[in-house]
Amino acid sequence: MNILDLIKKRRSIRKYQNRVIPEKILAKIMEAGIWGPSLLGPGFQPWYFVIIRDRPKINLISHILFRKSKKLGVGLNAILRISSETIKNASVLIAVFNNSSLVNFAAKLNNRHINFAKMAELCAISAAIQNMLLTAESFRLGTCWLDTPLFCKKKIENMLHVNYSLVAILTLGYPAEKGRRSQRRPLESTVLSNQSNI
Repeated sequence: MNILDLIKKRRSIRKYQNRVIPEKILAKIMEAGIWGPSLLGPGFQPWYFVIIRDRPKINLISHILFRKSKKLGVGLNAILRISSETIKNASVLIAVFNNSSLVNFAAKLNNRHINFAKMAELCAISAAIQNMLLTAESFRLGTCWLDTPLFCKKKIENMLHVNYSLVAILTLGYPAEKGRRSQRRPLESTVLSNQSNI
C-alpha cells in the first residue's frame, strides 16, 4: 500500500479485540515517533512517550476521565465518557508528553520567542504522533488520537509520575469495529494554488 492510500485508509477506532500487541510492533511504532521532524536541527526533540500496558493503570485513566465527565456540561460530558470507554477498551495506551526543550532554550535567550517555541514544539509532537498512527495502521492496528485527557491533565501527569506536559493519549489495539472517516472538503476549496490571487 502506498503512503497516500494508507493515510486515506486510516480512521479512528474506539473498540478493540482482546489481543496482545507484540512488543516488536510496539517498538516499530515508537521508532516511527522519534523519527518525526525535529526542531532546529537534532538538539530539540520535544516528545516524550509513556507506554501503558498495565490494565489497572488503563482502567484508572479511564475512570479519571469518567469522573471528570460528571462535572462538565452537556456535550462535553458525553465526549469525555466516549473517550473514557475508548481508553478502557484499548490494549495499549501511549501517553504523549512535551518535554519543553525548545521553550526552555528560548527562555534562556529571550522571552519574546516563548510563544513561537510552544507552537513549534506542538507541531513537532503532532508530526511524531502522525508517524505512530500511520505505522500502527500499517500493522493493521486500530488507533485513536485523544486530546480530551487534557481536561484531566494534572491528575494523569501525577498518576504517571511524569514532570512533562501531557499533550495527548493514543489508544491502540486490534480493531473490533470498522470505524468511520469523515468526508473531506474538495481539494480546491482548501488549497490556494494561484499565487496571483494573493
